[in-house]
Amino acid sequence: MTKTTQNIMVNIRGSQADEYDDSTMELYTEGMLTHDGGKYIIEYDESEISGMENTRTSLTVEGDRVQLRRTGAVETEFVFLKSRVFEAAYETPFGMMQMSVLPTQILSELSEEKGKINLEYVIRIGDQQAVNKLNIDYKKLPKA
Repeated sequence: MTKTTQNIMVNIRGSQADEYDDSTMELYTEGMLTHDGGKYIIEYDESEISGMENTRTSLTVEGDRVQLRRTGAVETEFVFLKSRVFEAAYETPFGMMQMSVLPTQILSELSEEKGKINLEYVIRIGDQQAVNKLNIDYKKLPKA
């Protein structure tokens, strides 16, 4: 199988709910889709709408494993595996904090033409906990 890369239109919808607040965000942006064997990589630039200006997000999907990596102004990495807790140190303006992520839903339906990734997970930083949802849809852009 050959490696392919193409331009895509990405729709990102995110929500976060904790005991105090619910918030949602939606972003449409152009991105890149790379398909290499059984692996799909979706890359796009965040905007000030998401609060992560000057940050590049990369989602790598391989089987039932999803890796989310952000580089630039915001640096984070999460690995989503059903019923597996991912723990990491998280740098905040107040210093390092321990963070854990427990996925409760991982759904991906991907092709070179279009696809979607739906993630739902509980994130815990320090003694704070929130339920997050990240829904990403994409479709191939027509050649110019």
